[in-house]
Amino acid sequence: MTIRHGIPVALAGVIVLGMAGPSFAADHDEAREQTALQGTKFTLSQAISAAEQHTGGKAFDAGVDVDEGKPRIVVETNGPNGVQTVIVDAQSGQIVGSHAGGEAD
Repeated sequence: MTIRHGIPVALAGVIVLGMAGPSFAADHDEAREQTALQGTKFTLSQAISAAEQHTGGKAFDAGVDVDEGKPRIVVETNGPNGVQTVIVDAQSGQIVGSHAGGEAD
């Protein structure tokens, strides 16, 4: 007599882990972003002020991103030129990029 209950159980386990995989990756990225500003000299508030001054707009969203191991602060503003995205180097405080519209994926 052959027991075939193991195949559906194993398949269910693979499906559950496959669905949870992106969540584990997102948790890792979020943890990395939360610790990215530790040890930097530039604060989120300073980055928001710099972005607002750069665009002449008011910030409505800001967050930390890690690009090639370097922390950066991405600030979105809305002002005279519409929505602008400004990228600020979290180490130096320098604006390293900006463009019209929302943050690029």
